[in-house]
Amino acid sequence: MAQCPTCGRDIEAGANFCPTCGASVACGASVHSPAVAAMIQEAHKVLAQKPEDASARYNLAIAYKLAGMDDMAIEEFAKVAALQPDFADAFYEVGALHAKHGRRSEAVAALTRARALDPENERVSRLLERLAGAS
Repeated sequence: MAQCPTCGRDIEAGANFCPTCGASVACGASVHSPAVAAMIQEAHKVLAQKPEDASARYNLAIAYKLAGMDDMAIEEFAKVAALQPDFADAFYEVGALHAKHGRRSEAVAALTRARALDPENERVSRLLERLAGAS
């Protein structure tokens, strides 16, 4: 059995992804940068002790996003939004990632919530306008 280079947990030999953290694994090495791998590992350490730590969850979500692990990033940003329902950036990130993958209705729902929380946020308005123009 091998160890995940991101979270350190055991993984089956020949696995493409870690079953614990979802990190991409190729020949026993993470396919994303060491800095991102360290971010993921650190966030997992904090969350093992404090699963309700919204800041650690946000950091994990950002790291997953940087690693191209978009579905896992969406899950973590959604958890952040549940922990801090007034955190507009978490809703924006969920919306942006859904938009990236063509999931328009999910994107619009998350972005609408972000705009309600932060009506002056230009990023939210621009993305909502782009999505409206694409319909």
